[in-house]
Amino acid sequence: MDRPTFDELMDLAQRDPEGFEVLRTELIEDCIRRSSGRNQRRLRGLQFVIDGRRQVARTPTRALLDIQAMMHDSLLGLQQTLLGQPRTSRPSVPTSASILPFRRCQSS
Repeated sequence: MDRPTFDELMDLAQRDPEGFEVLRTELIEDCIRRSSGRNQRRLRGLQFVIDGRRQVARTPTRALLDIQAMMHDSLLGLQQTLLGQPRTSRPSVPTSASILPFRRCQSS
């Protein structure tokens, strides 16, 4: 299947959102089908998770940020593996913090 350019995809998404979704699904399926047999199951699972995140996100921007966070977590895990560090899903976040007072500026 020929891949459309970014501009063609953007134009289709604006003109025909349903047609864009059909094409997007076809392109993803084509990509998965062309991958090696051992990777197809994993790719289908990943696409299932991505589609689920898109469905529960309230906005396209939220979906983008959720999927971006998934990619970041995956990259972090790969980095930790390559460096021989134990894997964590995210850097630890402090459970408590000190609140710093703001001082009012004196107006002149």
